[in-house]
Amino acid sequence: MELDRDPHTILEYSNVLDINRAWRVLDFKAWIQEDTAQLGFTIPGLIGFDVQLSTDEIPNSNDWNNAGENRALGWGTFGYNCMDCTYDLRAGFTGAPRILMPGDYFMHPDRIVQNKLTIGAAGSGADALVENKPGYTMNYIVYLEEVEISPQESIIYNIKSKAQDIS
Repeated sequence: MELDRDPHTILEYSNVLDINRAWRVLDFKAWIQEDTAQLGFTIPGLIGFDVQLSTDEIPNSNDWNNAGENRALGWGTFGYNCMDCTYDLRAGFTGAPRILMPGDYFMHPDRIVQNKLTIGAAGSGADALVENKPGYTMNYIVYLEEVEISPQESIIYNIKSKAQDIS
C-alpha cells in the first residue's frame, strides 16, 4: 500500500441481515519491504513510520494519531536505521540494509469492528527522501477474533465506528 496516510480498507463486511457478527481486533504489526537502496538513501539516516487502524477513513488531518478519535482503534510507530554498508568493513557484509528499530503498538482495549477496518501509514525522516514518498510497500498483519454481539451492541458499535462521540 502507498503511504501518505491514505486509508486502505482491509476488512469490509456489509450484510445488514447479519447484525450479530463482528470482529475483535487483537493486535497488528506493520513493516516496509524495501531495503535502503530501494528507499533512495545515499547517506545513513533514520526514518520513522506511523501506522493507524480505524473503522472509517481518517484522512491526513488533525485526527491522525489522536486517541480521542472514536474511529481510531490501533496505533503503531516504528523506525528504520538506514545505512550503506558497502564502505564499512566493520559491518561484515555489503549491500544496503535497513535495521528495524524497536516499535510500539497501542490497541484500544476490547474494540469491536462490525463492518469496516482500514489501515493508514505515513513516513517521516531527516530529509525529503522519506516524507510520504510514493513507492514504499507497507506490509501488515492484523489479528482478528470473530465474536457474536447482540442487536443493541451492534447499534453502539456502528455509532462508534462513524466518528460519533458517545461518551
